[in-house]
Parts: sequence; structure tokens; C-alpha cells
Amino acid sequence: MTADLALVRRLAAADHGLAVVTTTRSDGSVHASVVNAGVLDDPVTNRPAVGLVAGGSTVKLRLLRRNGRATVVFRAGWEWVAVDGPVRLVGPADL
Repeated sequence: MTADLALVRRLAAADHGLAVVTTTRSDGSVHASVVNAGVLDDPVTNRPAVGLVAGGSTVKLRLLRRNGRATVVFRAGWEWVAVDGPVRLVGPADL
């Protein structure tokens, strides 16, 4: 996974930290949104992880809370990487 995070770091830097996060709505359709994202140390495990910024009242945050999974896509030019998996929410409304 380290090589993948190295690629995430490089692509995030090349596109000013912009990425697309996707999750699903209750009807199974995909919700996509452009976010500011990159690699940071997980505040619980201290291991490198993909992190993103989501405002407290956004649809994406509500869906991430409900689903607990997301895909984040980083790209620069014709190169991209997708990171998929469970989410850990950290913020004022989350423990």
C-alpha cells in the first residue's frame, strides 16, 4: 500500500490537492463530489491514510456517515489512482 500512497501524494500535489470522492445514495446511485484531499497520518492509528475535507452539512458527509465507504480518485493529466475502502470520520460531530 505504501507505493499507492506515494502515487496519491504525487498526483495530489500535481493537481493542487483536488480529488473526486464518490459514495452511494440509498437508491444505489453514485454521489460524486470534488474535494480537497491528500495523505495524512490517521489520528487514531498514526499510519498514513487518505484524508479529505468535507463540510459539516454536506450531502457527501451525510452519505459517508450512512455508508461508511468511499472511493477517492486522484489524477494529473492521463495518470490516476483510485483509493477505495472504509472511512473514518474525524471532526467536531464525530468521536
